[in-house]
Amino acid sequence: MITQLLQISTTPVKYELEIERARLEYNQDFIPKAKVKTQQAKMEMRSRNTQLLVDTYKARRSLGQNNSSDFYKLFSDKGAESISRATRDHVETGNSLSRIDIGVNISQIIEQKMLEQPVTYMAFIPNPGSEISWIPSEFRISVQPGELNYDWQIMRDIMNYVPGSVRMNILQQPKVHIEYMGRPMYIPPSADPEYEEAS
Repeated sequence: MITQLLQISTTPVKYELEIERARLEYNQDFIPKAKVKTQQAKMEMRSRNTQLLVDTYKARRSLGQNNSSDFYKLFSDKGAESISRATRDHVETGNSLSRIDIGVNISQIIEQKMLEQPVTYMAFIPNPGSEISWIPSEFRISVQPGELNYDWQIMRDIMNYVPGSVRMNILQQPKVHIEYMGRPMYIPPSADPEYEEAS
């Protein structure tokens, strides 16, 4: 007779599965949206009055009212003219004195010089009149039209794919239980408390 010394018992695993199916979500926006940007119209008006320009430079110059540059030029010209006239007078006097041998004496030359009169002439001043010019008036209008812009947000059908999933929850772990059914084995056998010597 064979005695079964080992008793083996097992506990199976227990689990549950949570399955979520794949799905396709479809979103549709039925309400249109738009952003509106406005810019107001602008009108600019620019005007300029008529300008009358009167240039009296030449008239004032004819009256002797010179500016600094004309003043220097006038005295420079007068200085050059005086030098030229004095040189001419000295030359003429020298020429007259060189003709003493033909009956010309010094008293006649001095008398001729004293009888010389400056040349005079009549003029109306101011000689040139005033220069008159004018700039016509100006009136300009510029218009910048207004703007109205619409930025429409395009309606789109949005499809979103949600993948499926499988989840496993372990409720009970598997087990293997081994139980020894026999008696303890003593070495040497005489150590067994129930040992009996064979007679």
